[in-house]
Amino acid sequence: MGFIDVGQRIARNAWRIPGVGQVLALDYARSFARRPPNRFRGVYASFAEAEASIPPGERVGYDHAELAGLYRHRMEKANQSDYAVLFWLRGIMDPARPGPFVFDYGGHVGVSYHGWRSYLGYPAGTRWLVYDVPAITRVGAELAAERPSPGLAFTNDVASARGCDVFLAAGALQYVDEPLPSILARVGSRPGHILLNKMPVYDGETFVTVQSTGRAFHPYRIYNRAELVASVTALGYRLVDDWVNKEQYCVIPFTRGRDIDAYSGFYFVRDDLDTRTSR
Repeated sequence: MGFIDVGQRIARNAWRIPGVGQVLALDYARSFARRPPNRFRGVYASFAEAEASIPPGERVGYDHAELAGLYRHRMEKANQSDYAVLFWLRGIMDPARPGPFVFDYGGHVGVSYHGWRSYLGYPAGTRWLVYDVPAITRVGAELAAERPSPGLAFTNDVASARGCDVFLAAGALQYVDEPLPSILARVGSRPGHILLNKMPVYDGETFVTVQSTGRAFHPYRIYNRAELVASVTALGYRLVDDWVNKEQYCVIPFTRGRDIDAYSGFYFVRDDLDTRTSR
C-alpha cells in the first residue's frame, strides 16, 4: 500500500475522531451547498427523504436546460466505461441483418448514439430511441438536426419503446424513483437484451444519497448487487456477463461501508434467445 492510499484512508476516516467529526461535517455541508461536481452527501431511506434534505430553492433533477450540456465530452469518442457495452452491442448489430431497435433509457441528448457511431457503424435500419426528460430531449433533437443522425429519435414516454430489441440504461437508473421491473412493464414488451452500465452497486443494503453534479442536486440510489440482478432474472432473463470499471466511483463522507470504489455493468439476455443468433 502506497502513501497515497494511506492518506486517502486517513482522510476518509478522520470524521470518527471525537470532536473532529462534527467540525468536518459542518464544513462539508457548507461546501456541498455550493454544488461541487460529483460529490455525495447523506444516507436516506427514500427519494422523498433525500430530496427533502436538499436546500430550498436549489435546482433538483435533470429537467433543466442548464443540464443539457453536462456530458458533451462523451459525444466524440468512447470512454473506458463504455467498452464492455460496445463489445456486446457489436455482437447484436449484425451488418448482414437490419439494425436493431435500441431503447436508450436516460440517454440524455443522444450521448451514446453519437459517441459510439464510429465503433458500431450502425447497420441500415437501426432505430435508436432516447428516453429522457423534456428539457434534455428538446436539446437532443436540436443537436440531431445539426449532425448526421440516421435512426435517432427522442421520447418522453417509456411506452414508445414497445418492441425494442435492446434496453440500454447507461448510468441512468440511479436517478429515477422507479424499479427496473416497473420500467420494463411500462415498455409493454420484453426486450431480447438488457444492458445496464455505470451502476453504483455494492453488497450492502440499498439506500438513497444526494449527488451534486455541479449544476443541480439529485436523489441518487445505491443498489444492492444481488437484489438488482435477481429483479431482472426473475423476469425471465439470464445474466450473461458483468463487469466493473474504475472510471466512476462514489464516496459518501461520514458513513461506514457505503462507498463504491468502482461502478458495475450487466448484460442480460431473455431466456428464450440464443445470443449467437437472435435478437
